[in-house]
Amino acid sequence: MVLGLTFAGAGTAAADQSKSISGKSPDGGASISGTLTWTGRGSFKADVTLKDAKCDGNPVYFYFIINKGWTSEWQGKRRDNNEGCGKSITWKGIEGSDTNGIFGPTLRVCTDIRPGLDSCKEYAYDNPYFP
Repeated sequence: MVLGLTFAGAGTAAADQSKSISGKSPDGGASISGTLTWTGRGSFKADVTLKDAKCDGNPVYFYFIINKGWTSEWQGKRRDNNEGCGKSITWKGIEGSDTNGIFGPTLRVCTDIRPGLDSCKEYAYDNPYFP
């Protein structure tokens, strides 16, 4: 007797390994685009372009929030674009890793409102290799 075994999602992780990312702050002042690549259960790399999309004199920024599952997380380095109206900056090879695994990073993109509260939005990306 021959038994055939099928593992649901066996090919999913490889197919979802790289993902296009994009988004903008609620006020439309900051926009991001790029690629997120999972390199394992506890690591990823990203290339991200941040554009100052409004001519309002407010700089823009983004950072990753690394979610390790449940309520455990840490914040990555803040990356700023102070170049002004319509200008973009690209960061290549941003890396995040944790030996205990990463459930998923959240990318937070913001307009640095001066004076006032920053206009921010978060975009979450699940790790296909976790748990």
